[in-house]
Amino acid sequence: MSWLDEIRQARPDVAALMDQGMEAVVRRLLEVERERDAARAAVPARSPIGDSRTTHAPPSTDPRPKPRSQRRKTGKKTGGQPGHAGHRLEPVATPDHIVTHAVTTCVGCGHDLTTTTAATFTPHQVFELPKLPLVVTEHRMESKVCPCCAATTTAAPPVGAEQPTQYGPRLAGLAVYLHVGHFIPLERTADIIEVLTGRRVSEGWISACQERVSGRLNPFIAAVTACLRAAKNRCCDETGFRFAGRRFWLHVCCTALLTLLVCHRKRGAEGTKALGVMTGYTGTAIHDHWAPYFTYGTCSHAVCNEHQVRELDGVTERDGQGWAERMKVVLYDGLELKKRYHDHGQDIPPDAIAALTARYKQSLLDGYAATPQPVPPPSPNRGRPKRGKTLSLLDRLRDRQVETLRFLHDRHVPWSNNQAERDIRPMKIQQKVSGGFRTESGAIEFCRIRSYLSTTTKNGIDPCEAIALALAGSPWLPAVEMAVPVSMEQAA
Repeated sequence: MSWLDEIRQARPDVAALMDQGMEAVVRRLLEVERERDAARAAVPARSPIGDSRTTHAPPSTDPRPKPRSQRRKTGKKTGGQPGHAGHRLEPVATPDHIVTHAVTTCVGCGHDLTTTTAATFTPHQVFELPKLPLVVTEHRMESKVCPCCAATTTAAPPVGAEQPTQYGPRLAGLAVYLHVGHFIPLERTADIIEVLTGRRVSEGWISACQERVSGRLNPFIAAVTACLRAAKNRCCDETGFRFAGRRFWLHVCCTALLTLLVCHRKRGAEGTKALGVMTGYTGTAIHDHWAPYFTYGTCSHAVCNEHQVRELDGVTERDGQGWAERMKVVLYDGLELKKRYHDHGQDIPPDAIAALTARYKQSLLDGYAATPQPVPPPSPNRGRPKRGKTLSLLDRLRDRQVETLRFLHDRHVPWSNNQAERDIRPMKIQQKVSGGFRTESGAIEFCRIRSYLSTTTKNGIDPCEAIALALAGSPWLPAVEMAVPVSMEQAA
């Protein structure tokens, strides 16, 4: 059977057209071209592979301005809603300074009130940042001469005062926090410290502080790894970055209270294994459809629905198929059920889950009915034909239905993987600010310190104090009790 016969057998509509003769084939071809040109003219120009809203491509590759929001309209006005408590700058009971503004003349008759006692006071409090001159503490180590043997004994200096002059741990913590926590370049970090304190530190000193902090975080890395292994669920993701002309991968594993970042040369199973938390894990891992995650069979899996919504948008814009929009509604309705029940400590009623699952399956059937199967390749070609973006998405939604809808059955499983995407975002900001890393050791230091700062921030720990503790050799450590599920407020 020739390849032409195979096409006639697979596509009866094409076979009927061929039976009408060459003129009918050419006429239909021209009609298809006109329909294609009209469809392209009605849609703004876009990259043929999609953009960050419809694929996993980063926003920097978008061929147009900032994409519109994925949030569904609620009909509510922007800003605070009715019943919102609101917040304001509350006055304090004991201000640091009091300045009294006297009344000297009566506004009614002009009488002199200089010697009249004030009846009441109307307080207006101003919250101001004071000047921050460095406080110099001198440590004096005694030296004594023994009256028996004439030997001289000198007291040992305390930790943090080993040199004749040096900066303290809180200033070092501020420098590292500005440089690593807020991606401020070394020179500008030194500029900020000079403005705040009147002292200019060197860029080399900031780099040395960063290296010391990273080297003293081993107890923290071990503790956060143990907590993540004990967590009921955790979010995972990865992103690429470059240094010295080579591609590396940043892997993240996190919860609402914990963050672990690791850089590795590989993206796949070897890279995820380097995290040290995936092998033997028995909880639920939330991630995208990246295949190496599914190789870990000891744990349950849940996929990120935010990723799938973006791909469904791509189907709608690329192919104009209505099933994709209906599937989006199904997923968003599942999120509404989760907020209505799980956020209040209740399980979703089984009949509600069954109804949503039925709509999910019907959307899949509609998708397969609307998407033609690929034409088999000519006989000399080996392998199966390419499925294309739409069919591949349908296959994933079909084969991973349990993982897609797991958020309905387990109140601890979030709807999306946004927690991991938020925790991995700093690497992209670092690349935009500095363009990457010069050395592998610099990338490793960045990951270790970012893991520490992210975790301490999630737990309400002052970042500068946390870095000062690390420099003193006793970094802040998470407890196993912090291995809690991701909160819906942060994950949805």
